[in-house]
Formats: sequence, structure tokens, C-alpha cells
Amino acid sequence: MSAANLNPILKQIAKGAFKLGNHNDPLNVVLAIALFKGINRPLFTMMDKESDPQVKKYAAFREGLTEVIAAITYVATNKILVNPLAKYLTKKTGGSFGKITNGLEFLCVCLSAALLIPLACNLVLNPVMNGVKKLTGKKKSSVNKLDIKENEVSNIAVPAQISTHKAPVGPNSLLQVLQNKYTPYNGGNMKVGV
Repeated sequence: MSAANLNPILKQIAKGAFKLGNHNDPLNVVLAIALFKGINRPLFTMMDKESDPQVKKYAAFREGLTEVIAAITYVATNKILVNPLAKYLTKKTGGSFGKITNGLEFLCVCLSAALLIPLACNLVLNPVMNGVKKLTGKKKSSVNKLDIKENEVSNIAVPAQISTHKAPVGPNSLLQVLQNKYTPYNGGNMKVGV
């Protein structure tokens, strides 16, 4: 089948595939991944039926914002570092500008993923999420406080004084002394969360 026999939609798909094949940069790949993660992760988070709606909204927004930060970091690193370094290295080494550029793009993607994106997320996410909380006017509920109730015992039985008789002698003498000294106390009844 020749290219002339393809319908117009398939021709466009073929052109796009050839274009991506000729210009397959690491930046394109990571941006595509960030785009799909930025759409799908919040979507699947919101589809969880067992979670609290406020928690779902918070988590979905945070995941989407993380992917936006990632995409911006990938593009910024690529624009700032690749061309100047590629020109410098081509001039110094005399190598192919295209191959040096592709190698530097890959290194920039690795640098962004390993170091710059976590750093940017640590710097940006908390202030943005706090600003969103202020704008929406909803405060995140504090951690549920544990409600512990204890039954108050009014009559505390005082153990009787041990008589000063001669201590028992034998293999179980220590056990007998302790049993005589510390009488069991059955008056306590503590209930938690009732």
C-alpha cells in the first residue's frame, strides 16, 4: 500500500509519526509523561469512593500541581542549559551538534528528575497549598482528638497492713511474701472511647 492510497487522517498520523521519529527528544517524552500523569493521577484520585471528599480534592490538586511543576522544571532546565552547553562543547570538541544536544537533553532530564523537581516541589507546594486553603476559607480539620473517658472510682480500698509475723521459709517464700504484701485491687474499671 502506498502513501497515495491512505486517507487524509492516516496521512496526518503518518506525518506526525515521522516527525516524532526524526525529532525524538528526551524532553518530549518526559513532557508527555508529565501531561498524562497530571491528568490521570488526579482523575483516579477523585474516583476513589471510600475517601473523604475534602481529602480527595486536596490530594488531586496536589498531584496535578506536582506534575505542572515537573513540566515547567523540565522545560526550564532544557532551555537554560542545553543550547549554551551544546554550542560550547561543539566548539571545544568538534563533535556533532545534534548528538551533543540529544545527550545534554537526556542529562538535563535526569538532573531535573533526580534533583530539581523534588527541590522545586519542596519550595513551592507548601506555600501554594497554604494559599489555596486561605482562598477557599476552609481549614483542614485537626487530627481527631482521642476521647478517653475514665470511670471515677470514689471508694478506693486501702490494703490492710501486713502483720509483723515471722516470714515464711521455703522455696515459695518470696511468692507468699509478695502475695501477702500486695493484695489484689479489683475496684478499677477504665473504659476508653465510651
